[in-house]
Amino acid sequence: MKCILLTRLLLFSVISLLSSAALKAQTREAVDVQIWPRGEVTLTSGEVLTGVVTYYRSQDIITVSLADNTLSSLSPVNVDKFEVSNTYSNRRHLFKSLYWDQGDEHTDFKKPTFFEQILEGNITLLMRESYNKRIVDSHLASMMENRTTDPLGYPIQGIYYDQIKPLFYVMNPAGEIKVIQQNRKDFLFYCGKKASLIKSFVRKNGLNFDQPSDFIAIVNYYNTL
Repeated sequence: MKCILLTRLLLFSVISLLSSAALKAQTREAVDVQIWPRGEVTLTSGEVLTGVVTYYRSQDIITVSLADNTLSSLSPVNVDKFEVSNTYSNRRHLFKSLYWDQGDEHTDFKKPTFFEQILEGNITLLMRESYNKRIVDSHLASMMENRTTDPLGYPIQGIYYDQIKPLFYVMNPAGEIKVIQQNRKDFLFYCGKKASLIKSFVRKNGLNFDQPSDFIAIVNYYNTL
C-alpha cells in the first residue's frame, strides 16, 4: 500500500513539474499563434507593458496579458518593439515594428509591420514566417510529438500538419526592406561586388544558403566586410 501511495505521489509530482514547465515555455495554440510566458512591449508612446505575450502572426497582432489580468490587444501601429523569452531558455526574440511596402516595390505606401530582428549591422537581417500545408500520416505525427521545431531550428511544443518556414528580409541603413525569396540567388545579387567574397566564405566553411543557421552566419560575415 505504501509503495502504491509513493508511486502515485511521485507520478503526481512529475505531472506537476511537466505542467509547470509547459507553462513557462513558449507554445503554439495554432501554427501561426505563438505564446511566450514573459515579454516586454514598448509602445510608440514610450509606455512599457510586461506580461504574457501572444503573437497572432497571420493577423500581425499581439496581445499582452498583464499581472492584473487585463488584456491589451495591439497592432504594429501602436508598438515600437517587443522582446519575448522563455523561462528555461536564454534565447530571446526581438520584434520591431517597421514601415514596409508589403513587397510592392511600385508603391510609396508603407505600413507598420512586425519583423523579428535576427541580426543588426550594415545589413539588418529580418524574418517573418511562411506556412505551407503538409499531409502527415497520423502514426507518424504521434512519433513527431515534442520534436517540432521553429523556423530557426529550436524545439517548440506541439504537432503541426503545416510546414513553418522562415522568410528572410534584409534592411539597409536607409530603412529599405527587401525580401529574400531565394536565399542564394537573391542575397548574392544584393551583395553586388562582394558576392565573390561571400561565395568563397561559403565554400571554405561548407555552408548552405538554404539552412537557416548557415544563412544567418553568411549574412553576419557580410556585415564584417
